[in-house]
Amino acid sequence: MQRLQISLEENQYEFLRSEAFVTGQSMAALLRDLLDEAIQKRQDEILREDPIWQAIGVAQEVEGPTDVSANVDRYLYGEPVEAVNGQSLLKVAEAADEYLTD
Repeated sequence: MQRLQISLEENQYEFLRSEAFVTGQSMAALLRDLLDEAIQKRQDEILREDPIWQAIGVAQEVEGPTDVSANVDRYLYGEPVEAVNGQSLLKVAEAADEYLTD
C-alpha cells in the first residue's frame, strides 16, 4: 500500500468524516472504498466506449461456407478422391461454394 497526503476542501472533509462515523470505518478506508468505486465506474465506461464492440456482428452478412472450422482440412487440402496407381489424389474446390453442405 502506498502512502499519500492530500488536501481536501472543507465540504469534502466533512462528508468524509460524517460517512466514516456512520459506517464505522476510518476516513482512509472510506476514501479507498470511494476511490475503488470511482475507478470501477471509469473502467466500465472506458470498456463500453471501446471501438472493438463496434465489430460485433459485422460478419453476419458475409456469404460463404459456414462449416470451415469443422472441415478445415477439406477446405485447405481438398477432398481425397480415388487412388490412381496407388497414390491418393486430392480434389480441390474450383468454385467458392462447391463444398457447402448447408
